[in-house]
Amino acid sequence: MRNNEAADTARGIAEWWIRRDVRSTQAALSKLQECGVVQSYVVQDSTFVYAYTKRAVLRQSLARHLQDKVVAVSAREP
Repeated sequence: MRNNEAADTARGIAEWWIRRDVRSTQAALSKLQECGVVQSYVVQDSTFVYAYTKRAVLRQSLARHLQDKVVAVSAREP
C-alpha cells in the first residue's frame, strides 16, 4: 500500500518485492485479482504487469482492515 502506484510482473514482484518463488506469487496474484485487489495489464504478448486497484472504496476498506491488524499486533507486544 505504500507503493500504490507501482506495477510489476509476477517475476519482478516475487524476486524484488517479496522474495518468494514465482509460482506461489503468481497464484497469490491470481487470487488478489479475483477479489479486485490487483489489476493486470498486458504489456507484451503474454507478459502481464500487476498493479494495486484504482478503486477508492476498495483501497479505503483494505487500509482500514490492515490498520486494524497493525493495532491488534501492537496491542499484543510487550
